[in-house]
Amino acid sequence: MATATASGLRAQLLGDGFCHFPQILDDDLLERTRRASDRLLDALPQEHLDEQKSTGSLVSVYEDPHFAELVAAPCARDALAQLGFDNPKFASGFVISKPGGSPPLFWHQDWWGWDEECSYTWDQPMQAFLMWYLVDTTINNGCLRVLKGTHRKRHRMHDEVPDAHTAELRAVADPDHPAYQAQTEEVDIPVKAGDLVVGDSRLLHSAHANKTEQRRTVITLWYYPAWDQLSEPIQARMAKAGMDDRWPADAYERIGSLLPTYDGDAEEASWNRIPGPRFA
Repeated sequence: MATATASGLRAQLLGDGFCHFPQILDDDLLERTRRASDRLLDALPQEHLDEQKSTGSLVSVYEDPHFAELVAAPCARDALAQLGFDNPKFASGFVISKPGGSPPLFWHQDWWGWDEECSYTWDQPMQAFLMWYLVDTTINNGCLRVLKGTHRKRHRMHDEVPDAHTAELRAVADPDHPAYQAQTEEVDIPVKAGDLVVGDSRLLHSAHANKTEQRRTVITLWYYPAWDQLSEPIQARMAKAGMDDRWPADAYERIGSLLPTYDGDAEEASWNRIPGPRFA
């Protein structure tokens, strides 16, 4: 990809809170990721689907070692490098699949470090999502929708849904809740299978309802793209959290350089997903 294009993608990520890399996942890895995802999704109990009615599913990538290959895929590292991030670290990931006939995903942002100064001053993401789409998406089957610029500026949805990650919202206890409603400023991001969307964890985002009869699956992987620049309290918390131990040793070897480490003695940052009043 040309330098000018890479520069434009970085500018979009910093300004809008997201950017889109079309068709960068090769067909073989795409198909193997589909098979691994389908194995996990086919085994889900109804209780999980009921609890995650809005999300659709929330299955850790540590349930299958295949996903280590996706975490460390050269195309993922290349995309982050084009955005100016040469030393990213991996945090976690999920298989998120909206079944046919499922409701919208609630509006939310995912950043957890709102007690840290950098949450209000950084123009680049402290934590970023890499969304790998396994199917084509449209507004009919649950494509991503975002509120551009809300990673740096307060929006009314920050106050309507201050902490969106609740059991009630996941289960759609009240379908009329503002968290599920369309917003005038929302931007749809329909994509093709094999596309990648990168976004700032502070960005308010959601997904349309899936009105079709087929699953809409995305693998969402979380990275700290500028690990070396993060505050020590954030590094301390994330490094201490460590990696899940469900993968075999060779899977961890595959992502070795992406594992976060911290050797200092800073006090860990507190977990807070609600932006403070200074976020205006």
